[in-house]
Amino acid sequence: MSITPARHPSRVGESLYSALLYLYPRQFRQEYGRHMCQVFLDCYRDELHYRGSLARFWSSIFYDTIASAGSEHMHSLIVRCKRLLGLEQRHALASASISLNVGSLTDIGRKRAVNEDTMISIVPEDPNIMAHKGALFVVADGMGGHMKGEVASNLAVKYIHETYYQDTSEDPQVALCHAIEVANREICRHNDEQLGNEDQEARKNGMGTTCVAAVLKDNFIYIANVGDSLAYIVRSNRLLQLAQDHSWVAEQVLLGKLTPEEAKNHDKRNVITRCLGTQADVEVYTTSEPAQDSDILVLCTDGLHALIGEDEMRSIAQQYSPEESAQRLIARANEQGGPDNITAVVVRISLAA
Repeated sequence: MSITPARHPSRVGESLYSALLYLYPRQFRQEYGRHMCQVFLDCYRDELHYRGSLARFWSSIFYDTIASAGSEHMHSLIVRCKRLLGLEQRHALASASISLNVGSLTDIGRKRAVNEDTMISIVPEDPNIMAHKGALFVVADGMGGHMKGEVASNLAVKYIHETYYQDTSEDPQVALCHAIEVANREICRHNDEQLGNEDQEARKNGMGTTCVAAVLKDNFIYIANVGDSLAYIVRSNRLLQLAQDHSWVAEQVLLGKLTPEEAKNHDKRNVITRCLGTQADVEVYTTSEPAQDSDILVLCTDGLHALIGEDEMRSIAQQYSPEESAQRLIARANEQGGPDNITAVVVRISLAA
Protein backbone atom coordinates (compact mmCIF):
# COMPACT_ATOMS: atom_id res chain seq x y z
CA MET A 1 0.00 0.00 0.00
CA SER A 2 1.35 3.42 -0.92
CA ILE A 3 0.78 6.52 1.14
CA THR A 4 0.65 9.93 -0.50
CA PRO A 5 2.41 12.44 1.74
CA ALA A 6 0.42 15.48 2.81
CA ARG A 7 1.45 18.74 1.21
CA HIS A 8 3.25 21.22 3.45
CA PRO A 9 0.81 23.90 4.76
CA SER A 10 2.90 26.75 3.32
CA ARG A 11 2.80 25.14 -0.13
CA VAL A 12 -0.97 24.80 0.06
CA GLY A 13 -1.26 28.45 1.09
CA GLU A 14 1.11 29.58 -1.67
CA SER A 15 -0.92 27.67 -4.27
CA LEU A 16 -4.14 29.25 -3.11
CA TYR A 17 -2.64 32.74 -3.08
CA SER A 18 -1.17 32.20 -6.57
CA ALA A 19 -4.67 31.36 -7.76
CA LEU A 20 -6.01 34.56 -6.17
CA LEU A 21 -3.49 36.61 -8.15
CA TYR A 22 -5.41 35.74 -11.33
CA LEU A 23 -7.94 38.33 -10.17
CA TYR A 24 -5.41 40.99 -11.20
CA PRO A 25 -4.80 42.20 -14.78
CA ARG A 26 -2.27 40.08 -16.65
CA GLN A 27 0.37 42.80 -16.97
CA PHE A 28 0.15 43.53 -13.24
CA ARG A 29 0.63 39.82 -12.43
CA GLN A 30 3.65 39.58 -14.69
CA GLU A 31 5.30 42.61 -13.10
CA TYR A 32 4.48 42.07 -9.43
CA GLY A 33 3.23 38.47 -9.06
CA ARG A 34 6.48 36.82 -8.04
CA HIS A 35 7.30 39.50 -5.49
CA MET A 36 3.77 39.39 -4.02
CA CYS A 37 3.98 35.60 -3.66
CA GLN A 38 7.27 35.85 -1.79
CA VAL A 39 5.91 38.49 0.58
CA PHE A 40 2.77 36.42 1.14
CA LEU A 41 4.79 33.29 1.89
CA ASP A 42 6.93 35.07 4.48
CA CYS A 43 3.85 36.43 6.25
CA TYR A 44 2.03 33.08 6.01
CA ARG A 45 4.91 31.29 7.69
CA ASP A 46 5.08 33.94 10.42
CA GLU A 47 1.34 33.53 11.01
CA LEU A 48 1.68 29.75 11.33
CA HIS A 49 4.68 30.00 13.62
CA TYR A 50 3.50 32.70 15.99
CA ARG A 51 -0.29 32.36 16.00
CA GLY A 52 -1.29 29.05 14.44
CA SER A 53 -4.77 30.33 13.52
CA LEU A 54 -5.24 31.42 9.91
CA ALA A 55 -8.92 32.41 9.76
CA ARG A 56 -8.37 36.14 10.32
CA PHE A 57 -5.26 36.09 8.13
CA TRP A 58 -7.10 34.61 5.14
CA SER A 59 -10.08 36.91 5.68
CA SER A 60 -7.76 39.90 5.41
CA ILE A 61 -5.99 38.45 2.37
CA PHE A 62 -9.27 37.84 0.49
CA TYR A 63 -10.63 41.30 1.26
CA ASP A 64 -7.41 43.16 0.35
CA THR A 65 -6.89 41.13 -2.84
CA ILE A 66 -10.41 41.72 -4.15
CA ALA A 67 -10.24 45.44 -3.35
CA SER A 68 -6.80 46.02 -4.88
CA ALA A 69 -7.51 43.84 -7.94
CA GLY A 70 -10.61 45.88 -8.66
CA SER A 71 -8.58 49.07 -8.38
CA GLU A 72 -5.94 47.74 -10.79
CA HIS A 73 -8.60 46.76 -13.35
CA MET A 74 -10.04 50.28 -13.17
CA HIS A 75 -6.57 51.79 -13.64
CA SER A 76 -5.92 49.49 -16.60
CA LEU A 77 -9.24 50.53 -18.17
CA ILE A 78 -8.39 54.23 -17.80
CA VAL A 79 -4.99 53.69 -19.43
CA ARG A 80 -6.55 51.86 -22.38
CA CYS A 81 -9.13 54.63 -22.84
CA LYS A 82 -6.39 57.26 -22.87
CA ARG A 83 -4.51 55.32 -25.52
CA LEU A 84 -7.61 54.98 -27.67
CA LEU A 85 -8.26 58.72 -27.41
CA GLY A 86 -4.61 59.59 -28.06
CA LEU A 87 -4.27 61.47 -24.77
CA GLU A 88 -0.99 59.81 -23.78
CA GLN A 89 0.64 60.68 -27.06
CA ARG A 90 -0.46 64.32 -26.88
CA HIS A 91 0.88 64.57 -23.35
CA ALA A 92 4.24 63.11 -24.33
CA LEU A 93 4.55 65.44 -27.31
CA ALA A 94 3.31 68.53 -25.49
CA SER A 95 6.86 69.78 -25.00
CA ALA A 96 9.85 69.43 -27.23
CA SER A 97 12.81 70.07 -24.92
CA ILE A 98 13.87 69.46 -21.34
CA SER A 99 16.09 71.51 -19.03
CA LEU A 100 17.53 70.06 -15.83
CA ASN A 101 18.88 71.82 -12.75
CA VAL A 102 20.75 69.32 -10.58
CA GLY A 103 22.03 69.36 -7.02
CA SER A 104 23.65 66.39 -5.28
CA LEU A 105 25.45 65.72 -2.03
CA THR A 106 26.60 62.81 0.11
CA ASP A 107 27.54 62.90 3.78
CA ILE A 108 29.10 60.39 6.17
CA GLY A 109 26.50 61.09 8.86
CA ARG A 110 27.25 61.39 12.55
CA LYS A 111 27.67 57.77 13.61
CA ARG A 112 29.60 56.14 10.76
CA ALA A 113 33.36 55.89 10.28
CA VAL A 114 33.15 55.41 6.49
CA ASN A 115 30.81 56.72 3.80
CA GLU A 116 29.59 53.67 1.86
CA ASP A 117 27.17 55.68 -0.33
CA THR A 118 28.01 56.51 -3.95
CA MET A 119 26.14 58.73 -6.41
CA ILE A 120 26.45 60.01 -9.96
CA SER A 121 24.66 62.59 -12.09
CA ILE A 122 25.19 62.49 -15.86
CA VAL A 123 23.59 65.16 -18.07
CA PRO A 124 25.31 64.68 -21.47
CA GLU A 125 26.62 67.85 -23.10
CA ASP A 126 26.41 66.20 -26.51
CA PRO A 127 22.84 66.85 -27.73
CA ASN A 128 22.87 63.64 -29.76
CA ILE A 129 23.67 61.53 -26.68
CA MET A 130 21.10 63.44 -24.65
CA ALA A 131 18.46 62.86 -27.33
CA HIS A 132 19.31 59.18 -27.76
CA LYS A 133 20.00 58.09 -24.15
CA GLY A 134 18.93 60.96 -21.88
CA ALA A 135 20.30 61.97 -18.47
CA LEU A 136 21.22 59.36 -15.85
CA PHE A 137 21.17 59.63 -12.05
CA VAL A 138 22.22 56.82 -9.68
CA VAL A 139 22.40 56.51 -5.89
CA ALA A 140 23.81 53.38 -4.19
CA ASP A 141 24.15 52.43 -0.52
CA GLY A 142 26.83 49.81 0.12
CA MET A 143 26.91 47.06 2.74
CA GLY A 144 30.14 45.52 3.85
CA GLY A 145 30.38 42.61 6.24
CA HIS A 146 34.13 42.08 6.44
CA MET A 147 34.44 43.57 2.94
CA LYS A 148 33.95 47.18 1.95
CA GLY A 149 30.47 48.44 1.22
CA GLU A 150 31.90 51.47 -0.53
CA VAL A 151 33.53 49.13 -3.06
CA ALA A 152 30.15 47.56 -3.85
CA SER A 153 28.38 50.92 -4.26
CA ASN A 154 31.21 52.25 -6.44
CA LEU A 155 31.06 49.16 -8.64
CA ALA A 156 27.28 49.49 -8.95
CA VAL A 157 27.45 53.12 -10.07
CA LYS A 158 30.38 52.45 -12.41
CA TYR A 159 28.78 49.54 -14.25
CA ILE A 160 25.31 51.07 -14.39
CA HIS A 161 26.79 54.20 -15.95
CA GLU A 162 28.99 52.40 -18.46
CA THR A 163 26.46 49.73 -19.42
CA TYR A 164 23.50 52.06 -19.81
CA TYR A 165 25.24 54.39 -22.27
CA GLN A 166 26.68 51.46 -24.23
CA ASP A 167 23.36 49.61 -24.48
CA THR A 168 21.84 49.70 -27.97
CA SER A 169 18.23 49.18 -26.85
CA GLU A 170 15.80 51.90 -27.94
CA ASP A 171 13.83 51.39 -24.72
CA PRO A 172 15.43 53.31 -21.79
CA GLN A 173 13.69 51.12 -19.24
CA VAL A 174 15.06 47.92 -20.79
CA ALA A 175 18.55 49.43 -20.99
CA LEU A 176 18.42 50.65 -17.39
CA CYS A 177 17.25 47.28 -16.06
CA HIS A 178 19.99 45.52 -18.05
CA ALA A 179 22.61 47.91 -16.67
CA ILE A 180 21.61 47.07 -13.08
CA GLU A 181 21.68 43.34 -13.84
CA VAL A 182 25.22 43.71 -15.24
CA ALA A 183 26.28 45.63 -12.13
CA ASN A 184 24.85 42.83 -9.97
CA ARG A 185 26.84 40.18 -11.85
CA GLU A 186 30.04 42.18 -11.57
CA ILE A 187 29.66 42.62 -7.81
CA CYS A 188 28.94 38.89 -7.52
CA ARG A 189 32.08 38.18 -9.55
CA HIS A 190 34.17 40.31 -7.20
CA ASN A 191 32.68 38.45 -4.24
CA ASP A 192 33.53 35.12 -5.91
CA GLU A 193 37.12 36.21 -6.44
CA GLN A 194 37.49 37.14 -2.78
CA LEU A 195 35.43 34.34 -1.22
CA GLY A 196 35.57 31.54 -3.78
CA ASN A 197 37.07 29.01 -1.38
CA GLU A 198 35.01 30.01 1.64
CA ASP A 199 32.00 28.11 2.94
CA GLN A 200 28.45 29.36 2.48
CA GLU A 201 28.32 30.97 5.91
CA ALA A 202 31.46 33.00 5.24
CA ARG A 203 30.08 34.10 1.86
CA LYS A 204 27.20 35.85 3.61
CA ASN A 205 29.73 38.48 4.64
CA GLY A 206 30.41 39.46 1.04
CA MET A 207 29.79 42.99 -0.13
CA GLY A 208 26.48 44.18 -1.50
CA THR A 209 24.61 47.39 -2.24
CA THR A 210 21.20 48.86 -2.80
CA CYS A 211 20.68 51.15 -5.76
CA VAL A 212 18.12 53.45 -7.33
CA ALA A 213 18.58 54.85 -10.84
CA ALA A 214 16.62 57.34 -12.92
CA VAL A 215 16.76 58.25 -16.60
CA LEU A 216 15.14 61.42 -17.97
CA LYS A 217 14.52 61.10 -21.70
CA ASP A 218 11.83 62.35 -24.11
CA ASN A 219 9.91 64.01 -21.27
CA PHE A 220 9.61 60.71 -19.40
CA ILE A 221 11.10 59.61 -16.10
CA TYR A 222 12.31 56.01 -15.99
CA ILE A 223 13.04 54.49 -12.58
CA ALA A 224 14.74 51.22 -11.57
CA ASN A 225 15.74 50.13 -8.08
CA VAL A 226 16.85 47.26 -5.87
CA GLY A 227 16.71 47.63 -2.08
CA ASP A 228 15.63 50.59 0.03
CA SER A 229 17.27 53.48 -1.82
CA LEU A 230 14.28 55.33 -3.22
CA ALA A 231 13.08 57.89 -5.79
CA TYR A 232 10.35 60.49 -5.36
CA ILE A 233 8.65 63.14 -7.48
CA VAL A 234 7.52 66.43 -5.94
CA ARG A 235 4.53 67.59 -7.99
CA SER A 236 1.71 70.05 -7.21
CA ASN A 237 2.34 70.07 -3.45
CA ARG A 238 2.46 66.27 -3.35
CA LEU A 239 5.32 63.82 -2.87
CA LEU A 240 4.96 60.65 -4.98
CA GLN A 241 7.16 57.63 -4.24
CA LEU A 242 8.22 56.08 -7.55
CA ALA A 243 10.69 53.39 -6.46
CA GLN A 244 9.65 50.28 -4.52
CA ASP A 245 10.97 49.89 -0.97
CA HIS A 246 12.48 46.39 -0.67
CA SER A 247 12.72 46.36 3.11
CA TRP A 248 11.08 43.94 5.54
CA VAL A 249 9.10 46.63 7.35
CA ALA A 250 7.85 48.21 4.09
CA GLU A 251 6.52 44.85 2.96
CA GLN A 252 4.77 44.36 6.31
CA VAL A 253 3.16 47.79 5.95
CA LEU A 254 2.02 46.87 2.43
CA LEU A 255 0.36 43.75 3.81
CA GLY A 256 -1.29 45.65 6.64
CA LYS A 257 0.78 43.87 9.29
CA LEU A 258 2.48 47.06 10.51
CA THR A 259 1.48 50.71 10.49
CA PRO A 260 3.95 53.24 9.02
CA GLU A 261 4.50 54.56 12.56
CA GLU A 262 5.29 51.07 13.89
CA ALA A 263 7.66 50.45 10.97
CA LYS A 264 9.76 53.51 11.83
CA ASN A 265 10.75 52.07 15.22
CA HIS A 266 10.67 48.35 14.46
CA ASP A 267 13.80 46.35 15.34
CA LYS A 268 13.87 45.00 11.76
CA ARG A 269 13.64 48.41 10.09
CA ASN A 270 17.17 48.03 8.64
CA VAL A 271 16.53 44.60 7.12
CA ILE A 272 16.31 44.68 3.31
CA THR A 273 14.85 41.87 1.22
CA ARG A 274 16.97 42.27 -1.90
CA CYS A 275 20.20 43.94 -2.97
CA LEU A 276 22.95 43.75 -5.60
CA GLY A 277 25.85 41.34 -5.16
CA THR A 278 24.46 38.52 -3.06
CA GLN A 279 22.85 36.37 -5.79
CA ALA A 280 23.61 35.85 -9.47
CA ASP A 281 20.06 36.84 -10.44
CA VAL A 282 18.33 39.88 -9.06
CA GLU A 283 14.76 41.12 -9.48
CA VAL A 284 14.86 44.78 -10.54
CA TYR A 285 11.80 46.94 -9.95
CA THR A 286 11.07 49.32 -12.84
CA THR A 287 8.46 51.97 -13.53
CA SER A 288 8.02 55.10 -15.64
CA GLU A 289 6.16 58.37 -15.33
CA PRO A 290 5.47 61.20 -17.82
CA ALA A 291 7.40 64.27 -16.67
CA GLN A 292 5.55 67.52 -16.02
CA ASP A 293 6.93 71.02 -16.01
CA SER A 294 8.36 71.98 -12.59
CA ASP A 295 8.57 68.37 -11.40
CA ILE A 296 11.32 67.81 -8.82
CA LEU A 297 12.98 64.39 -8.78
CA VAL A 298 14.61 63.27 -5.52
CA LEU A 299 16.83 60.17 -5.25
CA CYS A 300 18.11 59.24 -1.79
CA THR A 301 19.39 56.50 0.49
CA ASP A 302 17.55 55.33 3.60
CA GLY A 303 19.85 57.49 5.68
CA LEU A 304 17.67 60.35 4.44
CA HIS A 305 14.14 59.08 3.86
CA ALA A 306 14.07 57.07 7.10
CA LEU A 307 14.61 60.25 9.13
CA ILE A 308 12.70 62.94 7.23
CA GLY A 309 8.94 62.91 6.76
CA GLU A 310 7.42 63.20 3.31
CA ASP A 311 5.90 66.63 4.01
CA GLU A 312 9.26 68.03 5.09
CA MET A 313 11.05 66.51 2.09
CA ARG A 314 8.47 68.03 -0.25
CA SER A 315 8.61 71.43 1.45
CA ILE A 316 12.40 71.69 1.28
CA ALA A 317 12.57 70.55 -2.36
CA GLN A 318 9.94 73.11 -3.39
CA GLN A 319 11.34 76.08 -1.48
CA TYR A 320 14.99 75.88 -2.46
CA SER A 321 17.22 75.29 -5.47
CA PRO A 322 18.30 71.67 -6.07
CA GLU A 323 21.78 72.36 -4.68
CA GLU A 324 20.47 74.01 -1.52
CA SER A 325 17.72 71.40 -1.20
CA ALA A 326 20.29 68.59 -1.10
CA GLN A 327 22.28 70.48 1.55
CA ARG A 328 19.24 71.19 3.71
CA LEU A 329 17.86 67.65 3.43
CA ILE A 330 21.17 66.19 4.61
CA ALA A 331 21.46 68.78 7.38
CA ARG A 332 17.98 67.83 8.64
CA ALA A 333 18.88 64.12 8.63
CA ASN A 334 21.97 64.90 10.69
CA GLU A 335 19.87 66.97 13.09
CA GLN A 336 17.74 63.84 13.58
CA GLY A 337 20.85 61.96 14.70
CA GLY A 338 22.49 61.04 11.38
CA PRO A 339 22.96 57.34 12.28
CA ASP A 340 23.72 56.35 8.68
CA ASN A 341 25.41 57.72 5.57
CA ILE A 342 23.14 60.24 3.83
CA THR A 343 22.90 60.92 0.08
CA ALA A 344 20.51 63.04 -1.97
CA VAL A 345 20.23 63.91 -5.66
CA VAL A 346 17.68 66.61 -6.48
CA VAL A 347 16.68 67.41 -10.08
CA ARG A 348 14.31 70.23 -11.07
CA ILE A 349 12.71 69.57 -14.46
CA SER A 350 11.71 72.36 -16.82
CA LEU A 351 9.86 71.55 -20.05
CA ALA A 352 9.90 74.09 -22.86
CA ALA A 353 6.88 73.98 -25.17
